[in-house]
Amino acid sequence: MTYKVLSSIATKSVNSAELLKIRTDLLIIGVNKKTTSAIELKSLKNSAKSLITQSIREINNGSRKSIFLPTPERLKAKNLLLIKEPKPKAASFLWIKYFSEIMNLAKSSKAKDFAFLVTSATPKTIDLNWLSEISARTFEASAYTFNATKNKTVVPVSVKKGSLLFGGLTSAKLKSVKASVITGHAVGEGMNAAKHLGDLPANHCTPRIIERKTKALKKHFPALKISSLNEKDLAKLKMGSYLSVAKGSDEPPRMMVIEYKGGPKHKQPLALVGKGITFDTGGISLKPGSAMDEMKWDMCGAASVFGVMQTLARLKAKVNIVGLMVCAENMPSARATKPGDVVTSMSGQTIEILNTDAEGRLILCDALTYAKKFKPSHVIDMATLTGAVVIALGSPASGVMANNQPLADKILAAGEASGDRAWQLPLWEEYEHCTKTNFADLANIGGGREAGTIKAASFLSNFTKDYKWAHIDIAASAWNSGTKKGGTGRPVPLLAELILKGNL
Repeated sequence: MTYKVLSSIATKSVNSAELLKIRTDLLIIGVNKKTTSAIELKSLKNSAKSLITQSIREINNGSRKSIFLPTPERLKAKNLLLIKEPKPKAASFLWIKYFSEIMNLAKSSKAKDFAFLVTSATPKTIDLNWLSEISARTFEASAYTFNATKNKTVVPVSVKKGSLLFGGLTSAKLKSVKASVITGHAVGEGMNAAKHLGDLPANHCTPRIIERKTKALKKHFPALKISSLNEKDLAKLKMGSYLSVAKGSDEPPRMMVIEYKGGPKHKQPLALVGKGITFDTGGISLKPGSAMDEMKWDMCGAASVFGVMQTLARLKAKVNIVGLMVCAENMPSARATKPGDVVTSMSGQTIEILNTDAEGRLILCDALTYAKKFKPSHVIDMATLTGAVVIALGSPASGVMANNQPLADKILAAGEASGDRAWQLPLWEEYEHCTKTNFADLANIGGGREAGTIKAASFLSNFTKDYKWAHIDIAASAWNSGTKKGGTGRPVPLLAELILKGNL
């Protein structure tokens, strides 16, 4: 299956007369202080002048944020929605929230399709390519509704397609904007793929189920080369650290390898490594019961790799990427790894496991060693790794640590450009003490409660000395709790921005 909700997002330049002829269930117009002067609204205002002008005035003076209007005469659209735009210099997250609100209003109106008009009154300081990509991405991602495990309470998604209308663009600019819309739509689809895998209950999303879903991508994206490693393969590779995490579960581990070669043959690939703990009880170091159901999202790093790889294939991107989805289930049983056990990683380094709930780093370290076989230009892992990052940064930002500052800088820049923000934490030598132990080469935890996010990255850094590497901790950004509980699809936008425009 694919994870696209909107079958298409068209792009068109319109004038005043053409706007009246647009056939759609819902025509949406953003409102700012200069909207009444937009030339493409001239005929629309003339057909219902007082109502349109009055509504724009009400929105601009703050008395209303959005207004559904009766369809004016001569307008072919069935419904009309006016909605307040963010200020021109508003932060990216406010524009993303704006487009998400538009899609929610379109869904609530039961529209089958919509057309969103970007008027000539849109401030010139706003990059139309950026706006087009962010809007298309957010429309697609916000159209997503999880129904996979529902029978009686399915919420049908009425909106099937959309279009972006622009006032007075040249043919060259329209072509450029159209390319941005295509990119945004593909990134939104990748976000939906990541969200869907994360939202599936753990009994519907085991390592072997993810393996089947990953291999099924080949049907829709034949450019992807997909293979998987089972527990016997992992044992042959001497991945004792990875296998130690899966010992307590009846569900065997799987590591999926997705290769996409769209760039020059001589170009070294970027390797993406995603943590895929399909459910995390904590193992013998059992977690508290409260909110443990949310540990089905402990595989969002792997889900992000899944989403990014199909985005690149959808766009036929001219890049070389290898994605590793490192999946296992962490359960307590008579066979489970115990605190104090010592295991040997693929790198040959031994690890004393002082806490079995610090399992993500145990599967990642072997995958990071395995990644060397692809001779990567850079390696980036993403993982819901530590609760400490939730305390440090909250949900607005993912945490970044790296052994290469230029790589970290590009990740941060991609986060700003995409609105999928990240913040760098230090990875100094002072933190290396956290891996010291009397009984093995390394310990998987240590040094008390402070700087937990950095200490996890410090542990991983022992396996990444042969290449340029960055670690992205997404434990706070990959899903929402509370009434809006569900996956966010992050950091797919950041990674897509980095890969497509970051010049790695």
